[in-house]
Amino acid sequence: MNLGRTQQRIRWVTLAVLVGSAILLTILDATGALTGVMGFVRDPLTYISGWTTARTDAVSDVVAGPRNLNTALEEINRLQAENDALRKENEQLLEAAGEAQILRELFNRAADTPEYRRITADVVGQDTNPILQSMLINKGYDDGVRVGMPVEAARGLVGQVYRVTNNAAQVALLTETASAIPVRLGSTRATGMLRGAGRGALPTIDWIDLQYDVQIGELVTTSGLGGKFPENLVIGRVVDVERNEAELFQRAVVQPAVDFTTVEIVFVVTEFNTINTDIFDEEP
Repeated sequence: MNLGRTQQRIRWVTLAVLVGSAILLTILDATGALTGVMGFVRDPLTYISGWTTARTDAVSDVVAGPRNLNTALEEINRLQAENDALRKENEQLLEAAGEAQILRELFNRAADTPEYRRITADVVGQDTNPILQSMLINKGYDDGVRVGMPVEAARGLVGQVYRVTNNAAQVALLTETASAIPVRLGSTRATGMLRGAGRGALPTIDWIDLQYDVQIGELVTTSGLGGKFPENLVIGRVVDVERNEAELFQRAVVQPAVDFTTVEIVFVVTEFNTINTDIFDEEP
């Protein structure tokens, strides 16, 4: 009997709770408060979902990171290889252009003096002898090269053949201390003797008469006097003048036109027209 009453009481309480809840929801919905309650229930779920997504993306970045780094390194290596190839190609083009320029200058030089006979030779080495300034060329006695022959490059005189073997020759540079070359200045037409001053020093022209007003920048060429060199081979330009009124002569310092450390191709002048000095031996 008591059990039946208890069950009946539970049913009434449950019904009352349901009816009360229905009334409460109706009131909340009517006042707009139900939306806030639903947001309170929904927002924690949204936060949890967002947090989970962020962590998943982070894990994905960590996993994909090494793959992206490897791809970047591969791209860098590829670009570096392309850059190296382009640099090498550019160097080859510059070298070819330089060789073409040298050959063009040599051709022009040969065309300007067709009366000279020349042998073209490659410079194969620079002599490191501290006493004798010289270079080695790959043409020798078998090619017609002889001791004493003048040697010129595209830009001017280099020196004179000093020693010859069958297939090579040693060329003493015009800066060598034993070198003595008769020269003429372009503007004043003054003459003198160009003498080498040794390694690291510029050659000088001695015995220039004081009557000439030698100017810095004047072109210096061979005069042809003495018969060892053809005339009008370019030697260089005057860069300094040493004049002393108490002396009978003045001296000029010359910057050679040829850079002896970079010259690669030269001409050995085997035949040339010499200045006829026989008239000075004739009796008046």
